[in-house]
Parts: sequence; structure tokens; C-alpha cells
Amino acid sequence: MVNFGVQIQQEQLKYADIRKIVQECESLGFNSVWLYDHLYPLAPSLQKSVLECWVTLAALAVETETIRLGSLVTCNLFRHPPLLAKMSATLDVISEGRLEFGIGAGWYEEECVAYGIPFPRAGTRINQLREAVQIIKKMWTQDETSFEGEYYTVRNASCNPKPLQKPYPPIWIGGKGEKLLTVAAEFGDACNLPWCTPEQLKQRIDYIQKYCISLGRKPKSLTVSLYFDVLIGRDKKEVMEKLLKFKWEGVPLEKHQNLNIIGTPGECLDRITEYMDIGATYFIVNFPEISKLDSLRLFANSVLSALR
Repeated sequence: MVNFGVQIQQEQLKYADIRKIVQECESLGFNSVWLYDHLYPLAPSLQKSVLECWVTLAALAVETETIRLGSLVTCNLFRHPPLLAKMSATLDVISEGRLEFGIGAGWYEEECVAYGIPFPRAGTRINQLREAVQIIKKMWTQDETSFEGEYYTVRNASCNPKPLQKPYPPIWIGGKGEKLLTVAAEFGDACNLPWCTPEQLKQRIDYIQKYCISLGRKPKSLTVSLYFDVLIGRDKKEVMEKLLKFKWEGVPLEKHQNLNIIGTPGECLDRITEYMDIGATYFIVNFPEISKLDSLRLFANSVLSALR
């Protein structure tokens, strides 16, 4: 069975707007909604407003009933792992067991520098992530947790209440580099690969399968998820209008099309089916014009319904 989530990028969105979008996603039958975890906007203007990820997710937990809630992905650099274990366990309790726990190593140096957060080299950030996930899992499942690593030390730390989901909420590792995929295979329940071509997906799945086997893990026990922008239109004219409006700056048109889901409902369905045939079972999609809800509804009523 294929699952679909929607990522909402919080830039310039008021909480009332986000709530409306999330409730619409729930009514349309999406499996999950995700917020991004950034302190700064990704757009050029740093004065744009961005609601903090985890506080907003907590508010959404009481505004919804069935849809699952996640962070795509939490930046490990922002919060000490034991604190994040406590925060996420609390959210799982408030949401009555609907948390999808997404986490990554962090990549946006500018916001870390601005907030005074250390930003080490990539290899160090990934090793920090590896230790952080181990600590969080222990705190979710053990009465007391002690851990002494290269980057983090925890002594007799407790986390109560525990998450409602047993043994713990699904852990998603975000990123498509081999080192991050290694962390996902070792400690995760799912990996989320952003902006992959079919060829790139095949390469990543081959790597994941081989590494899982080397660990004695069944490869299919790790969910492979893809992240894309979606530009959907009722006809080719509408699709082209949206493509010209939302194309990434400085990226050739053809490359933008190859890395995202763009087209009429039938074309979007064909593209997603191609990725499913390769091995993807979860799709998390971003609609650049999501606040209008039209594209969200068109996708749900034409693509989601066809795959369900």
C-alpha cells in the first residue's frame, strides 16, 4: 500500500492558515502532514515569518483527530537529544500516538551561525545524529538512560511519560547521502530521500538493501520515502503556467521537471507509479501554492483516489 504525506513550509503562513491546510489534508485522506524545522526562512528575505516547528505541531495535535504529524526533518543541532526525546514523547501523548519522528543532521549553516549554534563539518554532524538517535530511542523505552559517546553524555536520565506508540514512534532519517542512509539502516524505521530521479532512487535502494543485509536486517523493514514538489494542473496550459511561476531560480526547466512531480493528473500518476515500481512506498509532497488548496484537492481527488 502506498502512503502520502504533505509537507507545509511555514514561511509567511499564519497559524490559522496552517490549521486550515492540515484539517483539509485530514479530510482529503492524506496519511500525514509535516512541518519543516527551520529558524530562518529559506527564501531570500530573512524578514519573512516562520513559526517554530515543534510548538506548532503541538498545537496541531489538538486541532486534528486522525492524521499523523511529523517534522521533515528536525535539525539535530538545534536541541540536545534528551530534551528532544522529552519533547517528542510529550507530543506523541498529546496527539494520542500520531507522531512521525523525522530527524536529520542539519545543513543550513547560515541560521546556525545567526543563532549561535555550532555548525561542525558534515562528518561530525552525521556522527552526532547517530548518537542522538540512540539516546532518544533509549529514553523512549528505558526507565533510566545512560550514554557516553564522543558528542553526548547522559547519566540516569528518565523520560516520563513514555510515547504511546510501542515500542516507540517511527523514526525517519532525512537525506540521500550514503552516510545518512547508513544511519537510517542502523537505527531508523524509514528514510526520506529528497528530489531523486528514478535512476538515483534505484542506486539508493540498492545501497540500502546491501547495507541492511550486512546488518542482518530485512531490507523491506526500512520504509523508502520520496520527497517532491508537486505542480499539478488540469491541462498542459495550466501546468506550464505553474511551472514558469514556481520553477527553482537558476535551475534549468528540464532539470526541475526531472526532480519533481509535474503535470496533469494522469502524468503525475504515471510518474508516481514509476517510482512505486522501483520500490518507494511513501511519498511526501510539497505544493508551492498550498494555501489556495486547489492543487491539494486536485491531487487528492485524482491521484490519491486512483492509487487507493
